[in-house]
Amino acid sequence: MKTFIVVAAGLALLSGALFAERLPEQKSGTIAVMRTLRGEAGGVDPSLLALKRITRPTLPESYDTPEGHFKVHYALTGGDAIDSVGYAHKIGQYLERSWAAYMDTIGYLPPPSDGTAGGDSRYDVYLRNISAYGITWPGPDGPQPWTDWTSYIEIENDFDGVYPNDDPDGPVAGAMKITSSHEFHHAVQYGLCGTSNAWIAELTSISFEERNYPQVNDYVWLIDYLTEDPQYPIDWNSGYHMYGLGLFGQYLDMTYGDDFLFDVWDTMRFTPDWNALVTVSDELDDGLGDLFSDFGVAAFFIGSRDCGFFPDGPAFSDMEVQNTHSSYPADGSASGNRPYGYGLSYTLFNTFPVEGSDLNISFHGARAADWFVEAVRRVGDSLLVIDVVSGDSAGSAVVPRVDVADYVMMVAVPVGATDSRYDYEYSADIEPTGVRERMLPDAARLTAYPNPFNSVCSFEANGFSGDISIFDVAGRPVRSIPISKNGKALWNGLDDAGNRLPSGTYLARVGDAASAVTLLK
Repeated sequence: MKTFIVVAAGLALLSGALFAERLPEQKSGTIAVMRTLRGEAGGVDPSLLALKRITRPTLPESYDTPEGHFKVHYALTGGDAIDSVGYAHKIGQYLERSWAAYMDTIGYLPPPSDGTAGGDSRYDVYLRNISAYGITWPGPDGPQPWTDWTSYIEIENDFDGVYPNDDPDGPVAGAMKITSSHEFHHAVQYGLCGTSNAWIAELTSISFEERNYPQVNDYVWLIDYLTEDPQYPIDWNSGYHMYGLGLFGQYLDMTYGDDFLFDVWDTMRFTPDWNALVTVSDELDDGLGDLFSDFGVAAFFIGSRDCGFFPDGPAFSDMEVQNTHSSYPADGSASGNRPYGYGLSYTLFNTFPVEGSDLNISFHGARAADWFVEAVRRVGDSLLVIDVVSGDSAGSAVVPRVDVADYVMMVAVPVGATDSRYDYEYSADIEPTGVRERMLPDAARLTAYPNPFNSVCSFEANGFSGDISIFDVAGRPVRSIPISKNGKALWNGLDDAGNRLPSGTYLARVGDAASAVTLLK
């Protein structure tokens, strides 16, 4: 068995008892390499990195994958020995699956060729007794006009003492699969922007290992780095927040398909990573602040609050809440845990009067930032999302019929410098409902799941027949859906003309029952 530690002088492996608390470096040693590349502490020894960039490991055997893209180097004896040639073949199989996903399906440029280093022009992977599941080492410069680096990968030779995962083929197979996916995406990144920051590199690699191998779920424990400290910004390079933001990468992939992160990395060839993220957000959405606050809504409903949007949502920890209120009037502030620019801050309101009440929320944020603030009323698995502030410093909104709500959540995102923290304050009070004429959800008679949804929403319309009518927030009818004999109906987010509708809250109505549903792009 093994225990893994990381030291400033490099990555060191110790023999002994089972490792205790797991660290991200044990999953991917590439983060330590990236720290040294940026001149930060806590990475590998600079002299080791310099040597690794110009030399390769020496192993006596190699296996060329039939598809022709990889040369897998291995040994059958000695300290780097694998248990059989089949181990090398399996690694090759998983690497080729990653190649097919990244190059053939998504359209990434292949990592630049290293010529004949390692024996020929195939991409080189070395199976070695190392201190992590995998490490991707940068090599010499590639041929492109942007900062592209050649690279090679080292992967653990036996995964002795592997951490548990959910792969039906066993935890070793699961570790082999996600390591091949994760590290090869780092190789792609070195070819597109060798000087990229770790936050965008790890965010992407974590989300894509889940995309390529959703059955493994080795990433679930990393999401704690987001849920425990949601106030940190997207580009927080210190610590491990970037790994938790793999959930943000997964959200982007689920909402926009592969295009979003592909466009970010493609743009990064000539534009710094943060600018690339902002540029692509502006092109595909109403801007990064609006996009990230929408993510903040979806990310809240995981763990014990899961609403079905993220496939592994129930396995995650609950998102940390800044303030909770159960009596009214209520007021509060960011207090000692102010959010950074493009960070998340949550407030929870619950224990409302029994009958006929709305919740009136007023929000005032520091003028140094623009704010995106959304309130969400939960009734069972039905969510009603309401904008409180959208790109301003202050605003207010009424959340209707909170007397039927399980709770109301408010998420605040300041759009400002990501190295600054921002104050805000708010107030909330109960007032008699004035919206009985509106179409309001009756969770007992018309339910929607998952909600929010991305691809398909399933309605249960107990006791009704005919059609469910879908309305936008302006009250315009956009879709009519027939109810099946078993009282169910499916909506794929399209209007009656077959066009994809924009993200937002819609109202589904049948008879005197209605349910608010939130469509995410």
